Amino acid sequence: MEKKEFKSDVDFTVRIGGEGGDGVISCGELFAKAAARTEFHVFTYITYPAEMRGGFSMIQIRVRDWTIYSMGSEVDYLVVFNQEAYDNTISDLKKGGMIIYDPDAVEVDESLDAVFFPVQLTKLANEATGYDLGKNVVALGMLGSLFNISKSVLQKLIKDRYGSKGTSVIEKNMSALEKGYVEGEKQSIEKKFHLKTENEKPTYMMLSGNEAVALGAIAAGCRFVAGYPITPATPIFETLTKLMPKVGGRAIQMEDEIASISALIGASFAGEKVITPTSGPGLQLMGEQLNLASMLELPMVIVDVQRGGPSTGLPTKTEQSDLKFAIYGTAGESPRCILAPTSVEDCFYQTIRAFNIAEKYQMPVILLTDQSIGYRKATVKIPDFSHIVEIFKDNVLRSSLIPSAERMEIVTRVIPEKEELEGYKRFKFTETGVSPVSVPGMEGGQYVATGLAHNEVGKADYSPKNHLEMTRKRFKKLKYLSKAFDQNPPEFYGSVDSEIGIIGWGSTEGAIREARYLAEEKGIMVRHLHPKEISPLPEKQIRHFLVGLKQIIVVEENYTGQFAHFIKAKFGVHPIELHKCEGSPISSREIMAVIEKVARITDEEHITEL
Repeated sequence: MEKKEFKSDVDFTVRIGGEGGDGVISCGELFAKAAARTEFHVFTYITYPAEMRGGFSMIQIRVRDWTIYSMGSEVDYLVVFNQEAYDNTISDLKKGGMIIYDPDAVEVDESLDAVFFPVQLTKLANEATGYDLGKNVVALGMLGSLFNISKSVLQKLIKDRYGSKGTSVIEKNMSALEKGYVEGEKQSIEKKFHLKTENEKPTYMMLSGNEAVALGAIAAGCRFVAGYPITPATPIFETLTKLMPKVGGRAIQMEDEIASISALIGASFAGEKVITPTSGPGLQLMGEQLNLASMLELPMVIVDVQRGGPSTGLPTKTEQSDLKFAIYGTAGESPRCILAPTSVEDCFYQTIRAFNIAEKYQMPVILLTDQSIGYRKATVKIPDFSHIVEIFKDNVLRSSLIPSAERMEIVTRVIPEKEELEGYKRFKFTETGVSPVSVPGMEGGQYVATGLAHNEVGKADYSPKNHLEMTRKRFKKLKYLSKAFDQNPPEFYGSVDSEIGIIGWGSTEGAIREARYLAEEKGIMVRHLHPKEISPLPEKQIRHFLVGLKQIIVVEENYTGQFAHFIKAKFGVHPIELHKCEGSPISSREIMAVIEKVARITDEEHITEL
């Protein structure tokens, strides 16, 4: 249920910035974990350099007393470890906000409308630990004091994080934490927010989008992962490597992405549910084998955690620029489904859904996330696994391919009945294009699996008629999948009477939602559609959404408007395109500025690009 009011009693943002290697991210993550153990909700955004050490790193933590949809547009509390962090972030500090800084390392503009909180972080760290690196824990102690977080909570988090490094490291970090608390108490700073932990939320957990994908794969019944490390998808592989042995699964690191998807083809052929995580450059390398999987009609899930491109590009920054490649980036025409989760929680459910579609329709499914949603951490409801139902055979097209907190169905592939194994036709022509698939060891179930054009039994056949019929068979599955998408009730936010509509996809959902709230506060009615099915598109739902709209805005994080291209071509509309291609997520304020501009457009005016 969507909450109608936008204002909160508690809603603030903390940003911590410094040099890579100074513990900036760990400081923020420990603070976020402490905040997540209260009655409040937490949402983080992380960005860091591509270098192993050095360069600007930042973590932003937003805390609110109800569900958080975006990282926010302004910073209330800014903690900077060095001058570069100050220079890069000071413009985002809201008027009257607080800046916590080391006066020995940072020169500030004292004319700013801000509360200044100077603390000698490096000096205190040296006193506590004997080296500079402890300044992140000193800063953590100061934040603990500022937000009235119980010291014991942060002490436990430090033990959990650094316990494997030995007693000496723990003691030094505890000393640094104490220094921070003492320094915080010395300052006569008003404590506006109190993150006491007496009311810890037992039904919530804090997850990143990458972790949610890994957990969704396990919940869906995936028991094989092959991968090759690539930023920003590596945490999915790392998490699955830890989880697979616990559920009887297997994880294997391959020599490259080509080998990874090849291993998936073999494991899927053997009957396993399979997944590989990658990013844009890795997806490019997988192209030929992705084609083979489509030709063999084998299910698999590929997760593309998008980053800035082209080439090596921005390995640690976010972008939504792999969409066209995900849909078309192979030789010939090979069907696959593209899904795009909208939040950390949705990463869990859309991963289950990706496996359901892959198994039911015997095709590759690409899950398009991005660096922002992959590394973002948020408080989400713990899934109730008692609601998971396994369907061993389901030949009826169902709208329940969309899992939710109320019902999570797990689909398994259709295997041939005993009578179908007599004269078995692996690629048999059927009404839906889906043919029963045998697994090795089934008596009579052997067949030729080849990337060559083949007939119903798998033997090479280059005749024009056969090629047309087999192509039609494979694409028929997309036709029926599209029908399944359109069986679901139209889903959009906002009033049906709105004349302004916004369409987005993927991780921009939260920022668009909050922009709509801001618009409604100013009396501007906006309608918002955020399809999770990118290919095939849910055409009926989109056409229903477009009815009555005078202006359409398409929001996405790329340079050329890749999703807008499909909307224009498919539905004959001329939307206003809002692109952001800077390596950072779009904010609700940026979207709101365009909404206000569009709202002032007269009926005679026409804008196609902003």
